[in-house]
Amino acid sequence: MPGDMFDEHGRIRIPEKMAQRRPQPGEKVVINAAYCPAGHNLISLENEVSGYPGLLLRFRGASGEGFVAISAVLGDPGICVVEGRLEKDDPLRLSCPACDMPLDVLGECTCTEGALSVVAYLYPRRDPYQAIAFCSSLSCDNSAVIRSHEVIRIHTDKPWRS
Repeated sequence: MPGDMFDEHGRIRIPEKMAQRRPQPGEKVVINAAYCPAGHNLISLENEVSGYPGLLLRFRGASGEGFVAISAVLGDPGICVVEGRLEKDDPLRLSCPACDMPLDVLGECTCTEGALSVVAYLYPRRDPYQAIAFCSSLSCDNSAVIRSHEVIRIHTDKPWRS
């Protein structure tokens, strides 16, 4: 089957593996770095959530403003209010605690009017392919940190990088 090995220009075809590593049952995937659009690390060693350093965020909402730490464990909806007060189902404006730059918006969430899916980047540069996402209404089922491609699939109903 040498004809299948080469393209129409005679170049060898090397198939790209699309397999992704999936966590084993019971295995936790913990984000150890997450960055705002300006490149500040949001992981806070001082604010643990679910036994791991959390993502520290500044929030503003109808109930006021303050700081909240969310769990860095994928799929864990745990939060810890560090300063201020949160109202249930309050869609928040989330920003970096260091520079106050708003987190980038991936799309609207259907849980509450005004709620948005926002992203934090896994590297200091802005790359939506290397990001995590969560809902700005921290009581939403989608408020747990998940990989951005899963959120894109939810919003577009299309596979990631098809």
